[in-house]
Amino acid sequence: MQANILTVGDEIVSGHVVDTNAAYLAGRISELGIGVRRMSSVGDDVAEICGEIRSALEDADLVFITGGLGPTGDDVTKQAVARAVGRKMVIDRDLHARLAERWKGRKPVSPRVVEALALVPEGAATMGNPVGAAVGLDLEHEGRRLFVLPGVPREMKSIFEGAIVRLLKDLPKDEVSSTRIIKTTGIRESQIESDLAPVAGDLPVSLGYLPRPEGVDLRLTAVGADPGVVAGRLEEATQQILPLLGAYAFSAAGENLNLVVGNALLERGITLAVAESCTGGLIGHLLTQVAGISACLDRVIVSYSNRAKIESLAVDGDLIEARGAVSREVAEAMAEGVKRLAGSDLGLSTTGIAGPSGATKTKPVGLVYVGLAHAEGCVVSEHVFAGSREIVKLKAAVHALDMIRIHLAGRGV
Repeated sequence: MQANILTVGDEIVSGHVVDTNAAYLAGRISELGIGVRRMSSVGDDVAEICGEIRSALEDADLVFITGGLGPTGDDVTKQAVARAVGRKMVIDRDLHARLAERWKGRKPVSPRVVEALALVPEGAATMGNPVGAAVGLDLEHEGRRLFVLPGVPREMKSIFEGAIVRLLKDLPKDEVSSTRIIKTTGIRESQIESDLAPVAGDLPVSLGYLPRPEGVDLRLTAVGADPGVVAGRLEEATQQILPLLGAYAFSAAGENLNLVVGNALLERGITLAVAESCTGGLIGHLLTQVAGISACLDRVIVSYSNRAKIESLAVDGDLIEARGAVSREVAEAMAEGVKRLAGSDLGLSTTGIAGPSGATKTKPVGLVYVGLAHAEGCVVSEHVFAGSREIVKLKAAVHALDMIRIHLAGRGV
């Protein structure tokens, strides 16, 4: 079973809005054992949308469309769907009544708005939207099926997870596919491929490499007629791959590094304090995405200026003068200072030059020092990260979290 994904909106094709809907749908559809043939985008033009829908219906069993379901003049997706499948537009009276009840007693809504939202292609079933007004549509056409969803990501996800997932699970399939993501950091895509070369030809899965600034995701895909066999193939391949990746692999379940590190701290009851300079609070942000982390994360100090390092962390001003704020010695003093101040088990620090300015003859843009103070002392790592200011900050924060991970795993840092 194959699917095509179409996203609608001038804001998408102009680049003013990043299309996260297609990526989300493709990932979830693939997880449910349905292949994705292609993803495309089109502006708010009825004729162009109609053409894209007809093309999508030619070579896919399922078509997912997002965007253009609102009540304004540029929301024309429903009209395009009706034209593409040769249906007329009708008022769904039950939907109209529900929408009228939804706004009863609130700020008056124009009858035109209610009517526009209740207008659907004839024969389309509606799917309720728990977080918005525009409903989803489920429409069958010549043995194919169209799912039409709002473009607002949280509304799209709510309808997909609440109504469509169940429908997709119940669809008959000749084969099922399943994926697993092994997440890595600190290793290049080419090196992973080289390390896996001894087993690559014998793996019962196909491999995909997804490089990101944080690291490389290794995507394993298994296909088969029996879900149990498919799951077994994924597990077999995972057990062959992990020993070859070693410490570079931090999750075989697709978990992000901040979650892995945060949960490791929680499981062991280890406390942490952080002193950030060049990362500007990004490490704190990533850690506080983990539920319950307040039990371990004592404080995050953004000591951006030299004065802040001296006053907040008791870093020696003479040391900063002699070695520079971006130095191995200052990173160590920051990590030890925040650890001592908080009385925590670990102290973490970052100091560097995120760019694009600030470089010297001996200290280039991207130079970052990360310090980790623990019971046995303090270790400092030095890196020169490539990329924009934003990317340098992200890479530095990820490396800092990874130092904690490796330390907790007992491998040393």
